[in-house]
Amino acid sequence: MKIAYVSNGRMFLCNEGKVSELPCERAAKYADTVNEINRNKEWKHSGKGAEFMGTLEHYTDAANSACMYSISAADSGIIYSAKLGEMGAIYRKDTDSPKAPEGHIYTGMNRNISDISFKDGRIAAIMDGHLAIFDERGDYEEITDGASIESSPFWSASDGRILCSTVGVAIEGGTGVSPSSILSLDMEAGKIDELFADKENDLIKPMNDADGNYYFIRKPYKIPKDKREPMLKSVLLFPVRIIKAIIGFLNAFSVIFGGEPLRKNQRRDDVKTKNKSGRELYFEGRLLEAEKNEKENADSGDKNPSIFPRSRVLVKVAPDGSETVLKKGVLDYTLCDDGVIFSNGKELILLDRNGEEKVIANAAFAENINVIK
Repeated sequence: MKIAYVSNGRMFLCNEGKVSELPCERAAKYADTVNEINRNKEWKHSGKGAEFMGTLEHYTDAANSACMYSISAADSGIIYSAKLGEMGAIYRKDTDSPKAPEGHIYTGMNRNISDISFKDGRIAAIMDGHLAIFDERGDYEEITDGASIESSPFWSASDGRILCSTVGVAIEGGTGVSPSSILSLDMEAGKIDELFADKENDLIKPMNDADGNYYFIRKPYKIPKDKREPMLKSVLLFPVRIIKAIIGFLNAFSVIFGGEPLRKNQRRDDVKTKNKSGRELYFEGRLLEAEKNEKENADSGDKNPSIFPRSRVLVKVAPDGSETVLKKGVLDYTLCDDGVIFSNGKELILLDRNGEEKVIANAAFAENINVIK
């Protein structure tokens, strides 16, 4: 079994349990071109002369500005979306010959193309937060617009509909968003239906199978907090914050240059600027307490404990409406002939139709999981 996935902006292929990175020809060419341009202009922006004229610049490797967002299985290979500097792009790649020339489908300046799904020559893609449908020549039609943000499109396994997640965005009175719900879009009938919604939870990454079952990940909805303080409170706290900043600076200065903290009961390594644990990671803009989550999942008897909280669950809804929680602590998943392949943040795992789990491979933060047939 061949499984393609994305992890931290890079593409990987798991072939019979062995994982290798999929080289991205387009990202490499983009990085080479930008780096060459920067080298040719370097004399204008380096040295004492540039420093005196105020034109001094420090360039970073352009490879850091290339990011693979999403992949979707297509024939013997994959379709993938990428961000190359200011360009959004969609390309085709043959996973049987990873170094073969890639096929170009679309590039657009100042476009952001994220999640994609391919079926029968059409690509459902999230472009600038809304759903669009591309053909393989790069022509597209925008399907949704307005005060909402769509994500995770999926071509229905039973008909021509597209499933996706959506959140409503507040236009007036703040920048809040509603819990994520799941839509069904039938382009032929010109119809949009809300399939599932929950006031207390986000419902994301929808899929279905040919038997009429629906799947999605459910996680607690967190109300966005307005971090702005009232002006009066900021003014009153200003002297306190200045004093704390001065004390903190002097304490850090003493630790760095004198080897001793100002406070007698403070250890040398007990400073706020120390590095976080390697298991304290960020995901979706929030601190992920990986070690804590893994321990809680292990204590609950999970065979392959996840680094994600147990409140993030994979749900199956049968045609009669009955709901089953298939697995807790799921980062992402996909359907396959043998059951469900999911990521617990550390590994790819097969959950077969009997509920048994089998680790396929180590795969950190595997998302956009696709089985290549």
